[in-house]
Amino acid sequence: MRKYLSEFLGTAFLVIFSTVALIYVSTFSIGQLFDVMAVLGLSIAMLMFVFGPFSNGGHFNPAVSLAAALNKQISWKTFGGYLLSQVIGAIVGLFVAVQTLVPVINTQMSSSSTSSSSSSVSATKIYETLEPAASVASLPVSLTIEAVFTFLLVFVTVLAFKKMPKQAPVVAGLTLTLSAFVTYPLTGGLLNPARAFAPAIMTGLGSSAHLWFFLLIEVIAAALAGLAVKYFAKDEAAA
Repeated sequence: MRKYLSEFLGTAFLVIFSTVALIYVSTFSIGQLFDVMAVLGLSIAMLMFVFGPFSNGGHFNPAVSLAAALNKQISWKTFGGYLLSQVIGAIVGLFVAVQTLVPVINTQMSSSSTSSSSSSVSATKIYETLEPAASVASLPVSLTIEAVFTFLLVFVTVLAFKKMPKQAPVVAGLTLTLSAFVTYPLTGGLLNPARAFAPAIMTGLGSSAHLWFFLLIEVIAAALAGLAVKYFAKDEAAA
C-alpha cells in the first residue's frame, strides 16, 4: 500500500509544481518557458529522491511504469496499481493547484490593480492550457515529436533504474527538463499520460480533440522504450 501512496503523492505534487510554474509564467511573466521546465525537472528529481525508495525508484508516469513492467522491474499487478495511483494523483494535484491557488492569485491581482477592470486567471483557461494539442504544428508532426521524446524520457529513466539507480533521479530530471522544453511549445504535452489525461477529465473528455491520439502515441513510445531498455541492458556476454 505504501508504494501506491508514494506514486499518488509523487504524481500529485509533480502536477502541482508544473501547473503553478505555468501559471506564474503565463500570468505574471515571472521567468520564461525554460524556467518552467527546470522546475519540472527539479521536481521529478526531488520527488524521486523522497518517494523512490518506497516505489521502485519513483515513476509518477504511466509510460515509465509500463516500460518498467516490460523489463520485469515491477509486476503487472503493481503496474495496474501504479497506473491507478498516478491517474488519481494527477487529477487531485491539478484540482488542488487550480481550485486553490488560482483564486488566491486572482485576489492578489485584483488588489494590486490600479484599473477598474483587472485581468484574471480562470480554471477553465488553465485546464485548456494543459491539454495536449497540435496547435502549432500539424497533428502528424506533433505526434511524432511527442513519440520521440516520450521514448527518450522513458528509455533514459528506466535504463538508469537498471544501470545507475542512485543517480536515476538526477538523470531523469535532466532528461525531462530538456525533453519538455522541446516538446511543450509544439504539443502542450509533458510526456506523461496521467498529466495529459487529468485536464481532460476536468473539462470533459470530449473537449480535447487530440487527447486520445497523444495517449496512444505515448503508450506506444513507452512500450518501444521498454523493449529498447531490454536490448541495451543485456549483459555484455549475452550481447
